[in-house]
Amino acid sequence: MAPLPPPLPPLPRRGGISRQPSPSPNLEPQEPFLIHNQDETPDKIEFHFPPLEPRPGTVSLRTVIGTYLSSPHASRATADKIFHILPRLRCLQHALGKYNAGLADPSPVFEQYWRRHTLDLLSGFGFLPGSAAGSIRIAGLDDLIVRIEAIHRDSIQEARSLIAKGQISFSALSELFRPDVPVQASILSGTTTCAFRVTDAFFEERRNLLGSQKIFHVTLEVVVPLGDHFSIASFSEVISAWNGVRTRSLSDFSYRPVPEAERQSLQSRAEDAVRYALGGAKYLAYSPGSFFLHHTRPRQNGAVMSMATSGAQSLTGGRIMVDMARGASLGHHPCQGVDEATLAIIQLAGRYRQWMSKRRIQSEPPGSDALILWDQVPDEFVMTCWPALVGFSFTAKAWGHVLVDGLSPIDFQDQAFDRLVLSQERKQLIRAVVRSGTGTGTSTPQTQDLIGGKQGGLIFLLHGPPGVGKTLTAEAIAEVLHRPLYYVTMGELGVTPDDLEARLTDVLDLCAEWNALAVLDEADVFLETRSSSDLVRNSMVCVMLRILEYHPGILFLTTNRVRSLDPAFESRVTLAMRFEALSRSARAQVWRSQLDGIAGAGASDIDCDELAAQHLNGRQIKNAVRLALSLAVDQGVALTQSILLRTVELTSLGRQNMVDDGTWEDLVDK
Repeated sequence: MAPLPPPLPPLPRRGGISRQPSPSPNLEPQEPFLIHNQDETPDKIEFHFPPLEPRPGTVSLRTVIGTYLSSPHASRATADKIFHILPRLRCLQHALGKYNAGLADPSPVFEQYWRRHTLDLLSGFGFLPGSAAGSIRIAGLDDLIVRIEAIHRDSIQEARSLIAKGQISFSALSELFRPDVPVQASILSGTTTCAFRVTDAFFEERRNLLGSQKIFHVTLEVVVPLGDHFSIASFSEVISAWNGVRTRSLSDFSYRPVPEAERQSLQSRAEDAVRYALGGAKYLAYSPGSFFLHHTRPRQNGAVMSMATSGAQSLTGGRIMVDMARGASLGHHPCQGVDEATLAIIQLAGRYRQWMSKRRIQSEPPGSDALILWDQVPDEFVMTCWPALVGFSFTAKAWGHVLVDGLSPIDFQDQAFDRLVLSQERKQLIRAVVRSGTGTGTSTPQTQDLIGGKQGGLIFLLHGPPGVGKTLTAEAIAEVLHRPLYYVTMGELGVTPDDLEARLTDVLDLCAEWNALAVLDEADVFLETRSSSDLVRNSMVCVMLRILEYHPGILFLTTNRVRSLDPAFESRVTLAMRFEALSRSARAQVWRSQLDGIAGAGASDIDCDELAAQHLNGRQIKNAVRLALSLAVDQGVALTQSILLRTVELTSLGRQNMVDDGTWEDLVDK
């Protein structure tokens, strides 16, 4: 909290207020303001702003006051009227101080922000900087602020005391919104908070046929990630005086102060936002409830706008590729709702897209066309970074925005590949092929196609019965490589050749850009042997074959019907691998692997060899362990052999009933 203003200092009488002589016609007064009736109440104390001789590098205080009071030619104003624009005078004083201090040793933040911001403010008073780069003065501004604060010392003290107690009144808004301290507000439908900088604020009284209405205006700024840059979104809020109770709780108000105890956490979060947003795509984990799915909406100008809507919050965690540049090119914004901050971000993103379009045509330096663009966020602006980023969730398989609070580095399971139930020869072969294809191993000779343009990716065909580890193999390889895994089902790719080509190309383009591994499950759906009677299917097979030929990354295809694949596909496969049904020893190994993962839950004295006698595949074993663990937790006991055996018995009986049940056949016959 800023210190209270000092008490009112003694003022010279200048020969008596009521008898003050008029200035001589031949001598311009040098004082920027004179005070009349200084012993009266604030509504009677009057400030007189005489005209001063224009000088280079100066702005007349009379012009400033007249402009801010919407009376350009006024030369007098009461202390009460000036008190209404006191927040605005403070913002002007703050900007002017930053400008003059930066002239001595111009820094990037001075050149990119403070020079432009201050000159924009002064342009409203008709100030033209010209070619001179000297300091700018508003004679009497500092003294005027001190005088007004001293005259209204009691009101200011009361306002700050209210805020310190967690309360706010309409008249206290001038002490809440100050240029030297940030404020915070709940954003993104109340899911998180954000800090904002105050750049302008003032009271206004509007009169109409129904009477007068008091209003408080405040302009706020927030730092927003835009593609490969950061910029500043500015927006204004209009707060009407509330009726009824004079004071209200700050917890019920839109904005509130940032306590000292919270500043470090906001600063740390903002630093994370900057680190994750800059330097290319980042592969991260997100916590449950921190990802919000985006829905794309076409706009009248042909562009698209993508943002979250109600009900778009993901309740589960997962992994995400934070990619601000790619997201911006697709029209995604890290915001939600229709509040002023969101609308300002959307408008800023539109200006950024226009700047990018011009940049493609002709090279332009960052920040041209009055658009501030930072490659690095200045330290004094970091705390006010927007706390959400755009990314693609591999769990939801969709674009959206994610809260920075929910992001964390991924804890990769580096031992996952070693725990695969595969022979050592197969593991060694897979490891060698993957390392060679990704450049992570030692240098090996590279073959080239006779015709250039083919990317030379790796295609693995994993075939065999369900639940024997085909998908798990791809997941384990992705863990070892610390790469994303994009799991695609054929139902997501459409039912026409055009849909298939567009959607699969989008998927594989993302995988190629992010070095992600792709898994196409049930690949036989679109790679089945062509026939002369189905031209649509033939077209889809041709599309698949062509796209696979040119994909530069690692692609896994899984199928249970390898014999139905088109012969032309065989030559495109780098490595085909058949997965046999699990032997008893393999099943025992799977049981041990599953139970080792829950050892802390109370599993003890489990005979995996006995459990392996049941003919279950890997997925069924995983489900059985999960069900048995739930049953043990419900009973409040440790997981035991008997609970596992009983669970296996019940699930096996259910599967057998599915096979034997002829109810559906009876319904068809009827």
